Formats: sequence, structure tokens, C-alpha cells
Amino acid sequence: MVFVSVVIPARNCLPDLDDQLDGLAKQTYTGPIEVIVADNGSEDDLQAHLREYAQRGLLSVRHIDAGERAGASYARNRGAEAARGDFLAFCDADDVVHPEWLSALVELAEKNDVVGTAIETESINSPRALDWTPTTPPEKQGKTPFLPHAIGASFGCWASVYRELGGMSCELRASEDVEFCWRAQLNGYRFAFAQTPLVGYRLRAELIPLMKQSYQLGYGFAQLQGIYRAQGCPPVHVRRVLRWWGLLLLANPLVPRVLTGISKGQWLRAVAAHIGEVRGGVKYRAFVW
Repeated sequence: MVFVSVVIPARNCLPDLDDQLDGLAKQTYTGPIEVIVADNGSEDDLQAHLREYAQRGLLSVRHIDAGERAGASYARNRGAEAARGDFLAFCDADDVVHPEWLSALVELAEKNDVVGTAIETESINSPRALDWTPTTPPEKQGKTPFLPHAIGASFGCWASVYRELGGMSCELRASEDVEFCWRAQLNGYRFAFAQTPLVGYRLRAELIPLMKQSYQLGYGFAQLQGIYRAQGCPPVHVRRVLRWWGLLLLANPLVPRVLTGISKGQWLRAVAAHIGEVRGGVKYRAFVW
């Protein structure tokens, strides 16, 4: 059986992390597993908490210091450096993996180098969070106008491949999971994505964190599109951007929801994402007329 190292980037993630660790303890995968929590500057006494959790004997859990540089990519890379397994599985500290998650990733990796699965949001989120962030259907996840990708919350890679590629980029504001998968495929590595949702993905339930995250995602993906134009990534057409802004103007919160079909939270999330897209697209020349 393949020795799997599960890497979790973490920063001020308690108490949600316990739900994720409990999910990992229930995996149907029967091979050897270690869990590495890469601490990206937590202030919630994470190391002591993990020592207490390890004493329960449910998992092999290690804490490593990944606080020298802020960002999930840096933490993932530090976790991968410390990993002893042949296969790396990445998930996030505030989500909950399903019992079949690791088995599915390892099975996909038998014939592929980089793999991922779809996610779902119904199992662990409040009605308000679900209303603000409608989830992309599983059959549409992992797709972009350029190349397919894994989602950082449900992502696997052979350790040798991850290290040969130099890990995830620490220069991107977001979409570093997408960039890694694009880079892997452009370097000839095989990619596969399972459309079965195998991770409960936690959404932002407060407006300010939701808008910050949406801005970063919009900026980061536009940044990525600009960087990869030379490799064949399609540019963003300005007319599409203008059309989106026109729709957002018409569907603003002053118009009754019964007419627009979207909530104030959905609208603010979309506005933040498109502001990020415009700023990132201009800076990294992702736009064309």
C-alpha cells in the first residue's frame, strides 16, 4: 500500500481543525497515513492542541512550523518538505473530508501524477453561507478556459512530482492550486479529476471575510491568466467584463430580490470578485478588446 502524507496548511484554525482531523481518522483507506499540520503563524496555541489530539490515538499527527512567510502555498510547501510519504494529499484546516477521500485520490493516482476531486458545501454550512455562495455543480468543477485543475481543498500529487515542480507558487494571491496543475500539465505530467464530491467545503459566513476572499480569488485568477497568456491561456475579453458589470448594476440590492434572484451577499461577493479581476487583469495584462 502507498504511504500517504496528508498536508494541512493552518492558521488560527481552531476549533474547525478538529472536525477535519476526525474526518481523516475515519478514512476507509487501509494503507499507512501520516498527517502534517503546517502552522502558518497561528496564535491559538495550535501546537499544544495537536499534542492533546495525538494522545487520543486516532491519527499520526505532526506539527511543523511554517510561519516564516504568510500564505497557504508556503505552508503546503513546508509540509511537503517534511513529509515521509510517497503520495501527498492536501486538504484545508476548516473543511471536512469524506471517508472515501483518500482511497479515491490514491486510486486516481495509480495512472496519473496530479489528481483532485469535487467538493460539496451542503454538509457543513449554514443556510446564510449557502445563500451567499452558490456552489458550482460537481460536473463543472475543476474546469477553466485553459486547462483543468484540482481544488486545493481536495488535491493529491506524488511527492516526487511535487518536489520536481518546486511546489506551489508563493507569488500568487490566490489560485495557486490552479497554477500548480497548469504547470504540471504543461511539463507533461498526467492529470485526473473525479467529479464525485468527497470534501465538505466551508464557506465564509460573514460578509467582510467573504468579500476579502472573493477579491483575492478574482485578482489571483486574472493574475494567472495574464501570466499564462504566453503558454496559450485565452485572454479575458473586455466586453465580457463590461457585460458582467452591467448585470451587477441592474441587479443591485436596491432592486427587489424577487426580480433579480440574488441576495445582497451574492451581489457583494460578485462585486468584490470583479473588482479583483479588473485590478489583476490590468496589472498582468490579461485583458484584450
